[in-house]
Amino acid sequence: MRQEEKPRDMKEMTILEHLIELKNRVKVILITVGVLTLAMMVVPAEFRFDVEFLMAYKPLISLILDMIRSHVMPEGMRLIGLTITSPLEIYFIASLAFGLIFASPVIAYEIYMYVDPALYPHERRLIYPFMTAFILLFIAGVLFGYFVITPFTFKAMLIFFSLTGAEPVLHVIDFYNTIFIIVVATGAVFTTPVILVLLVRVGLIGTDVITRNRKYIYGIAYIVAAIITPDGGMFTNLFLLAVFIVLIEGAVIVARRYEKRRVEAEETITSGGELQLGRCKFCGEELQGQIFCPRCGRAQK
Repeated sequence: MRQEEKPRDMKEMTILEHLIELKNRVKVILITVGVLTLAMMVVPAEFRFDVEFLMAYKPLISLILDMIRSHVMPEGMRLIGLTITSPLEIYFIASLAFGLIFASPVIAYEIYMYVDPALYPHERRLIYPFMTAFILLFIAGVLFGYFVITPFTFKAMLIFFSLTGAEPVLHVIDFYNTIFIIVVATGAVFTTPVILVLLVRVGLIGTDVITRNRKYIYGIAYIVAAIITPDGGMFTNLFLLAVFIVLIEGAVIVARRYEKRRVEAEETITSGGELQLGRCKFCGEELQGQIFCPRCGRAQK
């Protein structure tokens, strides 16, 4: 095996050593999440040293929740605690959620340092671009869900309070749960193109499967949207479905490029020549009937 085709760290480790390393990295992650969660709960949103500041003390999480309410909640809508423990639940859950969010760079780094040394170069070329696209699309989906879909959902549902004569007073837990579910669901929907392209890239499915079954796929997508956003209403479900359709159609266009390369590779193999021997034309590894070399990961085109 050539040097460039080896994992970066060729040191062999026992199972115990792997477990110890995993334990240490998980420990770092848990400590980071715990410290940041505690910081969200107790660190003041602003630092002043006077009596007025002490009387109006607000931690970071309170400031963040204020920003969320001012951005999402439409004028005329109010929140109610309903139970004595509801505000306390929101306080702790929101602190933990934002602790995880702010700790995500550390989490990603620890996972990367644990996994990367054992990967071959061709595995990195396959995994890391798709992981980068997955993360970026998830973040884009979260931002889109927070800044566009969530405010739209509450404003749209406010109309029906008026039509039914109900006062727009929401349980505080339902309010924040709806925001959380919609934002995470939108982020997940935005990652579907990456998954689709990856499946086509490795040859598990073809784009014709998507194009032939569009109506079934989009029908199932609407049902899934209705399940994961039960409080979002029909408008949110249709909005998510429209976004999903645009993303899938874009993914089909990208996936066809990989599919074309795979077809060309198959035609090259069947037409004779160097690939007819069943070896990679780049590194000489046995192909074992695969389009992509198991050693260097290159397409045989």
